Amino acid sequence: MEAGLFGLLSEGSVEEYRAIVHATRHTRPLLAWDEKGGGPVSVHADGSVLAIRLLPGQRQALR
Repeated sequence: MEAGLFGLLSEGSVEEYRAIVHATRHTRPLLAWDEKGGGPVSVHADGSVLAIRLLPGQRQALR
């Protein structure tokens, strides 16, 4: 996550964060859902990838 956007969230400026993300959504990386991994995946133009998933056993702990 970009430092500026993270800063907005950490300060509690959620509406400003949402406005910026919405306005720049066409320049953001490809976002997808990995069915096998069960989480979001972000692929950037430079080839970097971020994938997030729950660890084994965590889905039950959330219930």
